Amino acid sequence: MLEELQHLLRERGITFDARDRRIRCFPHIINICVQHILDAFSAAGPSDLAKAFVHAFPDGGVDSEEYLKALGRNPIARGRQIVKAVRSSCLRRERFMELTKSGLFEVPEYQLLRDVRTRWDSVYYMINRLRVMRPVRF
Repeated sequence: MLEELQHLLRERGITFDARDRRIRCFPHIINICVQHILDAFSAAGPSDLAKAFVHAFPDGGVDSEEYLKALGRNPIARGRQIVKAVRSSCLRRERFMELTKSGLFEVPEYQLLRDVRTRWDSVYYMINRLRVMRPVRF
């Protein structure tokens, strides 16, 4: 691929050495950026980033006090703890599935999803699944 890129760039008068260069993986760069943002949002107490995010909605679309309180409770870490607790034991996982199938709760029969640090979108999927499964209390 790099040799083809070298050929295309040379046709345009751009110097590029395929043996001496690397092209960074775009998804890897996105993952690093997302991890830094999540760490900033998850920092103990509301960070400057979180406050700036809340103040970006001056029309009252976000209850800023409630949002900052929720961030202070570190929802991502809590979500990770819940998923870890349920999925760390076959008995817990089975009991959780029994609760979802029991009809007591109107939720789909899903497993909780783990957050994988090397996949930037896994936090999103974990949080979405937790939101869908929220009515299940054990």
